Amino acid sequence: MAGFPTPPEERGSLELLARAKEGEDQAWNELFERYHDELLFSIRRRLGPALRQVLQSEDIFQSVALEAFRDLPRFEPRHEGGLRAFLHKLVLNKIRDRADTYGAQKRRGAVPLSESLAARLVAPGYHEAERYEALEQALDRLPSEMAELLVRRKLDGESYAEIAADLGKSEAALRKVYSRGLARLCLIMAGKQP
Repeated sequence: MAGFPTPPEERGSLELLARAKEGEDQAWNELFERYHDELLFSIRRRLGPALRQVLQSEDIFQSVALEAFRDLPRFEPRHEGGLRAFLHKLVLNKIRDRADTYGAQKRRGAVPLSESLAARLVAPGYHEAERYEALEQALDRLPSEMAELLVRRKLDGESYAEIAADLGKSEAALRKVYSRGLARLCLIMAGKQP
């Protein structure tokens, strides 16, 4: 809805994860491809204009991907959407780390990945560039709090309760802002709102 990506089908992702844990390189590659664009989008969105001046989205993406793939063998799903939430939390943590020490060097000591996966990490641009760039531009036209709420719900999969506790607002108020935000985003993306 409103240009946001449809989350990858969880069962298929978990099957790929199980195969990857057994050492199948192709499964790692397929799993990476499933989450590529939305993780890169999440990074670009979270950096914002100020941090984009000193940090490269692609650098953080590469680091997040390496960390995620290093930690995935220990990941055990506890709820629907758990894998996606795990990956998005890695993104947020990595951005916080980088924001604290912007300009930091690439992670050292990362476990080696298959050559094909490592090659994909060298220059990670969007696979669906037109879609994600349009979504970025549309979100930039919304008030920042509204855009952030949409991203936290649609991409990060956070509940209203989690967001309300974090922001000190009621769930009912957030639901209203979310509904208005989705409606405005749809109009912007359809070219019906200047």
